[in-house]
Amino acid sequence: MKKILIILTIAIFLVGCGSGAGQENVNYNFKQGIGQLKVSFLNNAPPDKLYPGSDFKMILQVDNQQAYDALNGRIVLVGLDDSYFNVQPNYQDFQELKGRSLLAPGGDKLYFDFDGTAMELFQNSIQYNNPYFLQIHYDSSMDFTDTVCINPNLYDTYDSGCKRKERSSYSGQGAPLAVTNMEQIVFPSGAGANVEFRLELSNRGNGKVGFINLGNGKLGGKPISCEFAGKYLVDKRRVELKNKQQQTKLICKTFLNDQRSYETTLSVDFTYDYDISEQRQLTMVR
Repeated sequence: MKKILIILTIAIFLVGCGSGAGQENVNYNFKQGIGQLKVSFLNNAPPDKLYPGSDFKMILQVDNQQAYDALNGRIVLVGLDDSYFNVQPNYQDFQELKGRSLLAPGGDKLYFDFDGTAMELFQNSIQYNNPYFLQIHYDSSMDFTDTVCINPNLYDTYDSGCKRKERSSYSGQGAPLAVTNMEQIVFPSGAGANVEFRLELSNRGNGKVGFINLGNGKLGGKPISCEFAGKYLVDKRRVELKNKQQQTKLICKTFLNDQRSYETTLSVDFTYDYDISEQRQLTMVR
């Protein structure tokens, strides 16, 4: 009887531990903070020192710590002097690297092999250092969602519904591209009011954002008109971050019929391309 009680106690304890870990994952929001691709070479691949006439491996690990998939990726080794190091291939592609989610809390990893040969040192040289760049280009997406208070009444900032917040700040949405600030402005109108949301987008990662494409904007599940701010934009739904600050602004606006305050959801989604460039070095010694 005592053995049965002990077994039942252990079983209940194990079930409790398992369900607790699962519940923690279910409640965790992966689309927060700053998520990036992390790249690193495996130990001794390549070795710290290479010798003339020797073959070596370069094994690169790419770890997706974003909350979104990385798509259409290309990895390129730029700046290797083929008089000293012959590395094949000098680029590799990947189609999809899944981001962090309930099914893959740690994010997906991919490994890429590069085969190298160290050539010869010239004349009386005893060492040659070859700096080069590891470059990665890929496409990805980012979703922004927040609960906002809509109050068309400019003279009553709070009623029985909710209190309107004029400005909000955010730590990120699980990607290098992030909505960092949002301003809500209400303009009076004859039959109601117009509401405008001004979203500031910034690159918070270690690489560079190229083009950002606007997807769909919704307020309370209904479409809301959104466009990027800029005098010289040919397409208000597409912007290139050429500036060093890697920032831009999006304006979403709509007309409000209801005169009462209420809470609802504002959501906007984006796609973008991203470049990572990290300097590395190969060293050959005699």
